[in-house]
Amino acid sequence: MTYMKTDPEMMNNLSKTRFKEIYPLIAGQIIEKCGITEGIGIDIGSGPGALAIALVKLTELNMYSLDISYNAHKIAIENIENTGLSDKVFPIVADVHQLPFEDNFADLMVSRGSMFFWKDKEDCFREIYRVLKPTGFAYIGGGYGSAELKDKIKKSRKNDSNRTHDKIPKIDVTQLKNDLNNANIKDFDIINDSSGLWVLIKN
Repeated sequence: MTYMKTDPEMMNNLSKTRFKEIYPLIAGQIIEKCGITEGIGIDIGSGPGALAIALVKLTELNMYSLDISYNAHKIAIENIENTGLSDKVFPIVADVHQLPFEDNFADLMVSRGSMFFWKDKEDCFREIYRVLKPTGFAYIGGGYGSAELKDKIKKSRKNDSNRTHDKIPKIDVTQLKNDLNNANIKDFDIINDSSGLWVLIKN
């Protein structure tokens, strides 16, 4: 199977319609698991900025909304401006394989959906670990936040002609664990339940 990268316009539309409930739910789960409510956050593969925006609405964080796509970057700028959060969410174009931040920079690093498309997960996790502060947390992965939302979204997609999300690459959990160990990350948990597949990293 040839995997397709998600179209920024489509993701923007989904984030405001079918996926609208996902981001506040996942943002709440991140806060509950990580306990980070202030400082600097980075949303990797942020797309239209939905998760970064949701986190800022629930916390005192200043968030970087990072994506490799210039089209996604333009959409994120518009969404951030429209929500009146330009002083709290800062969109940038960058690649997770080479993050443009100094060591020990961020209190919280998050990502929903981008991990499945990373070319070298080991290198990406190493970069994330480098950028995290000694007291920082990362919550990286993908999912719908709950079994109920997953079922609801699946039902709504039955007659959808655009099935890009069905082509998201699968991740082998054993290999994921190996990538984290090879990146020399000492303290992590892999969450694989009704909320999705997530990696919780504590620096």
